[in-house]
Amino acid sequence: MKYPFQRLFLICTGERCNDDKRGKDRGEEIRAELKELNKKLGRKGTVRVCAVSCLDLCEVGPNMVVQPGGTAYSHLDRKSARAVYDAEMGEGPPRPDLEFDPDDLAAARRK
Repeated sequence: MKYPFQRLFLICTGERCNDDKRGKDRGEEIRAELKELNKKLGRKGTVRVCAVSCLDLCEVGPNMVVQPGGTAYSHLDRKSARAVYDAEMGEGPPRPDLEFDPDDLAAARRK
């Protein structure tokens, strides 16, 4: 059987993406806001906003992966995560500027 949802927003709520120092821009806050928005827009039956424990991109977090397609986004805050949601749902412009950059991660890991 095919998975019944059209789109998944996987938001990291791991230790570093969810660090209290990030305040309202930590992973669990981003997830909560997008989950509430998704429900408000009546998409709960076709689109899921889920927490994941780690995407192993900690140095450039908070992070999100959107399925299908597997596009990863990094350095998110609540505003940019909403922009990603809107773009992925076809309600805003594409946000390649927020996409994960492997070179950025490599540089962060060298520090």
